Amino acid sequence: MNPIDEISIEPGAAKTADGLFGEHLQRDYLYKRDVHSIEMTVSLFNSFVLHKSTGETFLLVELLSKEKPRAGRESPLNLVLLLDKSHSMFGGPIIEVIKAAKVVIDQLTGRDSLTVIAFDQDAKVVLSSRRVLNKDEAKRRLDRIDVEGGSTDLHAALKLGLKEMRELSAENSIDKIVLLTDGRPTHGETLDQNFFQLAETIREKGGSVSSVGVGLDYNEDLLSSVARLSGGGFYHSARPREIKKIFKKEIAHFLNVSHRNLEMVITPRKWVRVKEIFGLPHRFESGKHIVQLPDLEKYTEQSVLLTLQYENHPAGLFRMIDVKTVYYHVSTGIESELSGWAAARYVDDPTIIKRGKNPRVDKALLRRNVKSDLISTIRGIRTRVLSVDDAQDQLKDYQRTLILSGNTKEARELGEAIQQLAKGREEDASKTLSQSTFSLDRGKRDTEIENGPEPDQAGDDE
Repeated sequence: MNPIDEISIEPGAAKTADGLFGEHLQRDYLYKRDVHSIEMTVSLFNSFVLHKSTGETFLLVELLSKEKPRAGRESPLNLVLLLDKSHSMFGGPIIEVIKAAKVVIDQLTGRDSLTVIAFDQDAKVVLSSRRVLNKDEAKRRLDRIDVEGGSTDLHAALKLGLKEMRELSAENSIDKIVLLTDGRPTHGETLDQNFFQLAETIREKGGSVSSVGVGLDYNEDLLSSVARLSGGGFYHSARPREIKKIFKKEIAHFLNVSHRNLEMVITPRKWVRVKEIFGLPHRFESGKHIVQLPDLEKYTEQSVLLTLQYENHPAGLFRMIDVKTVYYHVSTGIESELSGWAAARYVDDPTIIKRGKNPRVDKALLRRNVKSDLISTIRGIRTRVLSVDDAQDQLKDYQRTLILSGNTKEARELGEAIQQLAKGREEDASKTLSQSTFSLDRGKRDTEIENGPEPDQAGDDE
């Protein structure tokens, strides 16, 4: 398909509605390109727009990793575990954390590096190994972690984690930090902005932070923001025994990375501007919007949803926006890019527009609306403005919508929150919903992995 020029006025006599719609069906306005096992699809909410008018439309860019399984893995993992050992972790919680960390050690190979940092009001390295060769000794080091009490210095832990991550980083290594805490920052730096800046620095240095909040006393807004800004994940663990399952799941994601260092460059054409980019960190430079994307795992889909504003156009076919995604392909070691675009046909018959909606973008908007509604529901639960029965009814409606839009994982989480509300655990439900909101905002969805067997079911305590 040849690129459409910036302006392509329709020649000749005006076409009928059926004629234009038939041509729309024959032409591929859904731009696709596939290279290095990654597919990019660029699509508008409606590729017909009423001419001689101004308005808004939506653009959806989807990335799909089509990487096939290979024997072994291409990149070593450089992992840093930040483990809270403040007084509130005494007893069962710290025991479960150590068990979970031992499971992580079992999943590593001699090519991987591991750093474990235990923190309360101070942060200390208890294990640092460039090559994980003696797993028994590594586990013995974990057994020496003792709860000493005191306050919680999350910022110092993250700062030391960044330092250790950079020191053990190797060529082509996947650099990851996992932060686990059951509390809020009460010592050292406590301002949210300082955490946000540190998260952005970690991303700039090639790493990411996945945050795990345990119990009910941690700050989910802070932990999820650190994860989002750095490109990591966010998890709520209602019970300490769930930590092992979360760790195993997150490590499985790390080891499954197929494309790294992803950035999407979005350039609007004449008479078009980007009004909003939903969910993901982004910046504006020299007329281009640059969106920072998390690493892409095999069989995983990443979507970016935008609102576009357009000005008055004459009738014809117009290229509205250009999209370029740069990435590093792990299995080949190649840095490359995908380029695409979106075009709209400006017409004078409103009946044509009604027939041109894209169901893929429509589903993305459904997910976006659920995310916005969830925020209101969470606020209502926290402030007790919303009754438990009303909250459950709302969540059941959202759950049905998520199932229709293909977000089965988040739909299951909403089911869990509904059960928590039924048992009178409103705070627990609020944190579970925050995890779902984070997932919807991030725009990542597992495909085949989501429907396959869970890698972390065997041996988990219920």
